[in-house]
Amino acid sequence: MIKQHDHGLLAGEFASRFRREEVPRKRHTDEVLYAIANHDRGWVDLDETPFWNDTAKVPYSFIDFPVVPKLTFYRRGLDEIETVTPYGALLCSLHYERLIEVSGENAPELTVYLQEEEQRRSRIHRELEKNGAAIGEAELYYDSRLLQFCDDLSLFIGLHEPGTQTKDIHPWFKEGFSRTGEFDFTGGRVITAEWRGTTLLLDPYPFTESFEVTLPVRRVPRSEAASRGLAAAYSCTPETPVSVTIAEGELKRP
Repeated sequence: MIKQHDHGLLAGEFASRFRREEVPRKRHTDEVLYAIANHDRGWVDLDETPFWNDTAKVPYSFIDFPVVPKLTFYRRGLDEIETVTPYGALLCSLHYERLIEVSGENAPELTVYLQEEEQRRSRIHRELEKNGAAIGEAELYYDSRLLQFCDDLSLFIGLHEPGTQTKDIHPWFKEGFSRTGEFDFTGGRVITAEWRGTTLLLDPYPFTESFEVTLPVRRVPRSEAASRGLAAAYSCTPETPVSVTIAEGELKRP
């Protein structure tokens, strides 16, 4: 089990290492890095006490977590980000909107949430413009792609054991990382990934050098969760660091 905020912090590390020559000259670099690292901070409290999904017989994940509490913590996380960086909150709000659209979920609460977030983004746009810091569409679009890629790459690592064979890669990533062909350095090619032991090879390569990252994982025995309850078993299970080397590699195209 992986904490959502730890996943977010890993995404932030990827953003900080992204090819600098590909980042447009702009005023909001530090805010973008903060937003990407903290885009899942709404899950901080939820992750301290995981919930069991009785129907699926597994812990709830970010995919199937009940809508109403999930939206409550989405709002809380965005509110916290906005106190630090309004532009970061705008960026993360757009990111959540895209995730909801992709999920295909449909509920009255989602409609209300999306309307409220549209109002948040409109307000932030007005405030930034009033303060002489208006956001250009190209800048916002680029930063949205960067957030999506770094989120996806961190998620890729969280969803796979190092060394996973290509045939067993999660369906979300069978054809590479969505929208990455739009980065200039890719030449229109989508970034793909392949495991070689504990090394994850990427092609085209979005960073300037190879590096190692670590993601804390709790491997909670199912028997312990069944006998003691998930929350108690989780709290007593120590975190184990999983280290992965990120490197460049020429890969077969999907």
